[in-house]
Amino acid sequence: MYSFTTDKSDLKRTNKRIVGLGFWLITLVSTGVAASRWMQTAEQGDRSQQTLASIARYVARQETQIVAIDPIARLQPGDPVFLAGEPMAGKQVEFRQVGRVASIIVPDSVAPDSERPGDLAAEPPRGGRRVSITWYDRDVPADQCQLFQHHSTGRLSEVVETLFPPTKQKVIRDQLSAAMARHGEDLSQAFIPLVEDSLRQSLPVIEDEFRLAVARHRGELDEAAQRWHDQLVQERLIPMARREILPIVKKHGQPPAEEIGREMWDRASLFRFGWRAIYDKTPLPRKDLVREEWQRFVEEEAVPVLEKHMDEVVVAIQRSLRDVSASPAIRKELAGVAEEIARDPQSRQLVQSILKETFVENERLREVWRDVWSSPKAQAAFDIAGERLEPVVRQIGDEIFGSEQDGINPDFARVLRSQILRKDRRWIVAWHTGAGNGTIEVARNPMPYPIVYLAAER
Repeated sequence: MYSFTTDKSDLKRTNKRIVGLGFWLITLVSTGVAASRWMQTAEQGDRSQQTLASIARYVARQETQIVAIDPIARLQPGDPVFLAGEPMAGKQVEFRQVGRVASIIVPDSVAPDSERPGDLAAEPPRGGRRVSITWYDRDVPADQCQLFQHHSTGRLSEVVETLFPPTKQKVIRDQLSAAMARHGEDLSQAFIPLVEDSLRQSLPVIEDEFRLAVARHRGELDEAAQRWHDQLVQERLIPMARREILPIVKKHGQPPAEEIGREMWDRASLFRFGWRAIYDKTPLPRKDLVREEWQRFVEEEAVPVLEKHMDEVVVAIQRSLRDVSASPAIRKELAGVAEEIARDPQSRQLVQSILKETFVENERLREVWRDVWSSPKAQAAFDIAGERLEPVVRQIGDEIFGSEQDGINPDFARVLRSQILRKDRRWIVAWHTGAGNGTIEVARNPMPYPIVYLAAER
């Protein structure tokens, strides 16, 4: 009995040693894992430290209320306030949220200045309205910041600017350039014959339909031509030609014309023309001697004279056209005429109707393009393009929308929240300048909605 008890005690001591040893092993392993994770977290950089600091500030924050002026009365309760970090070379400015618009202060309910702690403007300027802002950053006082309000317009141009900032545009251009350098020759050989077939088959169809459209609007064209002839040609173009163009033509064309005229006059025979004219008046049977002499004179005398001076005539024409095209008065008048025609509602509508019937409503043209671009040759070209360009298209898609590895692109997330969820439409950016003026000024330079990281990057 005693020995059994002793053995049992020894067994209990052994179990206790095993349990104690296991406990300390588990403790050591846990401590090592925790230390490893802590070191790994410490190596993640400033972003992790900022995240922890942000969480600490949120937990220990002390809210204060400030009052500022919204000069355009656009802000609404709940709009966030972001504090811009110190700009650093080669890095984007980082933001953290330090407050929000708490309420709109109705003028009748404004408390006396002594009852409004943290008021940034004792005497508000005329116009605008007061807003109450909840400020919960202890490191940077609100009265040392200048406030600027931004808003999202929702226009397509803003969406494009958000999705395609300059850095992303450069990346996409480089990707497309590299893809075209590798596969441009293959794509050209595949698609250029299709484009040539489309143009070759389309031109006759376009020409025929254009003639038909002009014929259908012949009455309107004649009416417009008559109207413009009376208003522009007679009143503006002809006087301009007499005033500006004729002196230029006379300056360059008169010398060769006079020289040609003198030589022709010297070669013309008054005697030959005279007796033939008399003979044609007599009752003799033969007639048209004057016409025969004129034909002979033109062929044997006038034409050689013109050929002799042709170079001078060409030079005179060239100089005349040069001076006409360089004349500021003529160019101004013609530009005014063209602008007046372009502004005319009837003429603009007429041109639009003819072009619409020629290109848009031309069923034969659509059939030509449909036949060309649905042919087996076109299908083979599309297969080549898909095979060559699919990788770069996927890369561009990842740049714009995000990827499975990196998640949704921040710029695309901005667009989704703004355009689909109608979020992030207004926000305030505070810049720590050392002094504030009590007004939430309207920002002159647009900026995308700030992204505040709430977790460390992996």
